[in-house]
Amino acid sequence: MQTKKIGMVCAAAFMAALLATGCGKKSSSKVVETSAENRAAETAASSGSAESSTAAAGSQAAEKRALISAKTENYQKDNISIGYPVVSGLTDSAQQEKLNAHLKENALSPIEALLSDATKDKLTVTAEVISADADRVVVVYRGEMQRSGDAAPVQLFYSNTVAVRSLKDLSLRDAVDADSMANYALSDAFELANAGESEVNAYKAWIQANGKDALQKSIAEKLEASDFPLKKGDDGKLKWPESFSYVKNGEIYFSLSLPAEYGSVVVFKYDMVTK
Repeated sequence: MQTKKIGMVCAAAFMAALLATGCGKKSSSKVVETSAENRAAETAASSGSAESSTAAAGSQAAEKRALISAKTENYQKDNISIGYPVVSGLTDSAQQEKLNAHLKENALSPIEALLSDATKDKLTVTAEVISADADRVVVVYRGEMQRSGDAAPVQLFYSNTVAVRSLKDLSLRDAVDADSMANYALSDAFELANAGESEVNAYKAWIQANGKDALQKSIAEKLEASDFPLKKGDDGKLKWPESFSYVKNGEIYFSLSLPAEYGSVVVFKYDMVTK
């Protein structure tokens, strides 16, 4: 699974999938600003021609239109605090409003999907905008949750990649094979993001306690059902995925939920070039 061949297939598929798609107390945090990856065509070689000037002006205008920014604001109610992104700079104001409503709805979804009593349970989540451009918005959420009656809080991690034009939630299953990623998570070459020795050892202990053969199918199923949009179960309640994913700097990050005694959640980093 860690061969160059699999890495290149994963890289091509995931990047193609991503590039093809086009109430509360508020407080602002760091603004992320970026331009779209697709620029207007280069100007003609003749610098003095009228055609060259027109092309240059068009390129600059297209770049300016593509420049958008995203800041985070905060939803606060009772013991619940959740950060969520707010995008600005789109030329289509109606689409921008729909995009922001979609992002906020997904950001606040743990309230319905995870809490047993929103007036008593505790939930604190921060949002980090990984990237925001005219093609997609990528947000990562990290936090802590403690339901009333629970002995201790648990870690919470989720992410959301949204195509700006279609408002489609992009997921791991759109691009890579769940079985291959499960094999990677159980291999000796796995890499955890921002994890120390204790976190790595806890994850290895979880594998040893359950066995690789028994875990492979389970992990693959979690990865296959990863990410937004959330689905409803037979009880009519939103089901919370046990895995979320996103791409940053050409690397795939994906999470797995674990029992609390093993750390609640681990986040893997998969380099699409070297694996």
